[in-house]
Amino acid sequence: MYYSLTYRSWSDENQAETGVLEQASVTRDELFMRKLVDATLVKNKLWAHLSNECQDQREHAVYVTAYDTQMPEGYGGAIADASLAMCKVSSMYSPEYMLWNGHSFEELTLTESSVYTMEIAEQLLDHYMVRSGKTYEFLYSVLDADRRKVLFFMKEVDL
Repeated sequence: MYYSLTYRSWSDENQAETGVLEQASVTRDELFMRKLVDATLVKNKLWAHLSNECQDQREHAVYVTAYDTQMPEGYGGAIADASLAMCKVSSMYSPEYMLWNGHSFEELTLTESSVYTMEIAEQLLDHYMVRSGKTYEFLYSVLDADRRKVLFFMKEVDL
């Protein structure tokens, strides 16, 4: 079963929808994943998620605004730079992990990465990930549907 998903731009200033950015027909797992990320790349522009809605359990919408108006403090510019610089493409959705080095984000290769859409969605619900004895805090997530990637921006922490 497929669900209709529409990305709608929103203006806080006007308190109104300003247009449809993109429409997609997606599986339930992909819908769940798309609604969980913090931002989405649409036609090579970054959009921050504001809210989600569902009408009659079939028509889904994600309301977005220009990323530069909703950037996370301290990491915003670096997240945008890293998101727009990536170029790897996958045939199935897969995660890419980006580690904060104090100034920018660098790709971190982790073994045993999830490749199933629902596993990526489940990971989006977590605040932390532990791999090989290291703990990482998730700071932000970005969906790039064109490349079929979910970018996880994180930093290493001691807990």
